[in-house]
Amino acid sequence: MSEGEEDLHLPTDFPTTIDTNNSKPKPTAVSVLKKVMNGLNLLSYIVVLSTYIHATYSGTGINNITDEELLYKHPTLLTPNYRSTKFIWGVIFFTQGVFAVAQLALPRCRDHILLIEGIGPMYILASVSQLIWYVSWAYGMLVTSMVFFIGVLVCAVGLLVRQYRTFRFAEKKMELSNAADMIVPGSRVKKEVDGVDDGYYLLRLPFGIYAGWIVSIFPLMLSIVLSTSEVDVVALVWVSVMSVALLTGLSMGLLLRKENGLPSYSIPSVVAYFFCGVRVELEAPSDIIFATYDEAYLNLMKNVSAIAAVMLFVTALSRFAAVYLRDLCIKKEEENDEYDATAGLDGGDYVQA
Repeated sequence: MSEGEEDLHLPTDFPTTIDTNNSKPKPTAVSVLKKVMNGLNLLSYIVVLSTYIHATYSGTGINNITDEELLYKHPTLLTPNYRSTKFIWGVIFFTQGVFAVAQLALPRCRDHILLIEGIGPMYILASVSQLIWYVSWAYGMLVTSMVFFIGVLVCAVGLLVRQYRTFRFAEKKMELSNAADMIVPGSRVKKEVDGVDDGYYLLRLPFGIYAGWIVSIFPLMLSIVLSTSEVDVVALVWVSVMSVALLTGLSMGLLLRKENGLPSYSIPSVVAYFFCGVRVELEAPSDIIFATYDEAYLNLMKNVSAIAAVMLFVTALSRFAAVYLRDLCIKKEEENDEYDATAGLDGGDYVQA
């Protein structure tokens, strides 16, 4: 074994060849801890979902203020239209609900490397931070709310980073060990085995959508805190414009990356959706916005948010089409190579007419 290989140790739950032994393993401290973590994931989801339903549909909300009233209590240039963007939370809670049930009920999810090493305790920490963030925001504790919102942001993005590193770590181990029978779900080192997948729809997509929305509303929360601190209007405009530019740059980087694996579509799509909500809201802004900002600033933000949204949607669609066509060509070349090998042809046998 080489020196570089000794430094790499895969998690104990990393899937290798299929185990044909039907005997049930004895419970260990690690397996008990897994069950506790799975149960806490489900409990965290239920608590956060219940809080959201109460805040949105109970009529009284939290601290006698509903979700919509809370959003419009501190209007900014980055405030999205509530009716146009409230559906994103439905998508987030639906996908996370599927995850919460799957990681508890499906064996292939319970023991998946993305759940054990990738997600770990990050979802529980994000849920706790989100709960405190929202309640403190409803009670007017904006600084406390901002602190815990940053905690949500760190946990959501950190979860995706952990999953990415888990895949790259597994790939490196594969390349060093040359273990042809080892299964690395979702990586570029693939092996077609029934029942083995990369867990994208159950373990990755829910948190891509979630992180995309949390990243999008971070500048909104920052603008709310700054506006209540009586920061200069020009500074608030700069914060809004630069936030759109930074979010667009981040999204373009995720779409155009050329590293192993496909581009990320979930975060850029959610960011573009957020920009659409901002554009719709600025079409008929509140009286407070009209009294605070000049019409030139409003037109600037309308144009910037609309251009950014269109740019991201067009780039995502074109990138998806390009990747699809590339994979189609690669598959065609592989089929041609298999045909040539079956026919007994090689480079020396082929003569062009």
